Amino acid sequence: MKMIWKTRRMGGLAAACAGLALAAGPAAAEELNYSVGFGPNSLFAQSADAYAEYMNEISGGELTIRVFPLSLVSLAEMGPGIRDGLTDLGFMAGPYYPAEFAHSNYLAENSLRQLLSEPTGREGAAYAGAMTDYIMNGCPECLDEYEAQNHVYMGHMSTSPYLSLCKDVTIDSLEDVQGVRFRSGSSSYQRMAENFGGVAVQLAASEAYEAMNQGILDCAWLAASDLTSLRLIEIVDSVTVQFPGTVYGGSQASNVNRDLWAGLSLEQRELLLRGAAYINAHMTWSYYELQAENLNMAREQGVDVIEPDAEMMAAVQDYVRDDVELVGQIYADNYGITRADEIANEFVEVLDRWNGLVDGVGSIDDLAEIYWTEIFSKVDPETYGVN
Repeated sequence: MKMIWKTRRMGGLAAACAGLALAAGPAAAEELNYSVGFGPNSLFAQSADAYAEYMNEISGGELTIRVFPLSLVSLAEMGPGIRDGLTDLGFMAGPYYPAEFAHSNYLAENSLRQLLSEPTGREGAAYAGAMTDYIMNGCPECLDEYEAQNHVYMGHMSTSPYLSLCKDVTIDSLEDVQGVRFRSGSSSYQRMAENFGGVAVQLAASEAYEAMNQGILDCAWLAASDLTSLRLIEIVDSVTVQFPGTVYGGSQASNVNRDLWAGLSLEQRELLLRGAAYINAHMTWSYYELQAENLNMAREQGVDVIEPDAEMMAAVQDYVRDDVELVGQIYADNYGITRADEIANEFVEVLDRWNGLVDGVGSIDDLAEIYWTEIFSKVDPETYGVN
């Protein structure tokens, strides 16, 4: 199944942005390079294509995006690639840079807290909104880290809850976890795997297919959408839901090179802010839309979709209660974060608010409008990201 998401009709604010661009006068059209370290059929590249179409539409063709999937700059090189201007914008996975973006990565690891609440189905939409909102408005240390890397921060996206996507392994109890090799993309997942007797293997999501096919991995901790986005449906024979069960909200969808940003007009910066609301929403909601669809498809193809037993779920929650108390100290010791508890407490309040804000969301456009209204429309393009 090929995933294609097109831009929908422009809403009122998007149309207003288009009017702003057209009224701005005879400024020369500008094309920006956008790098995404995944293949062209991945969810990320498809969202990037929709973002490019959207930017062309709202700018009246005056500010366009050229998408480079799996080329120009790789996922592992995206941080310095944006910093050094090898790409104008890019999709960056924060855990590749634990020290450079320590505060943002710390916030991302707090997603485990969601496992202590009743599932809503919109955890990713809330988490991406809360991450972006808090970093822009309540975490000066976070913004300092982006400035130090010559980035302009443009918000986070989030996956849907991660599952155990397994080959030749079935997991429905704690005993089944012993010795199983899990793809774990961040230190929080590494700690969880090792706590329950598994083996954590840190590698990029794009490498999971080959690693499982070659017997390097038994299971990949990824989202249901990756069954199609990364073609894992071809090799996976069992899926355990709710383990690990938390979203991954540590990726920035469209950070901008700071030098480039400084040379843009105020109108162009505002358009990129509007575009950031859109691409964050597009990636995040696409994960949500594909979750149920892909799990149903997996069942139809004979994949065993498993609900873990009650003992396992209780153990996971006990583990989370302990881990959220430890993670702040880990980041203080390893990366020098000085107010970890204060940041976590403030962030939880923001996240609670966002759980309510996204409750009625039903589409990419709905979510993009909320991200714009609640966050990006309040950013001053004259001062934001400028020394």
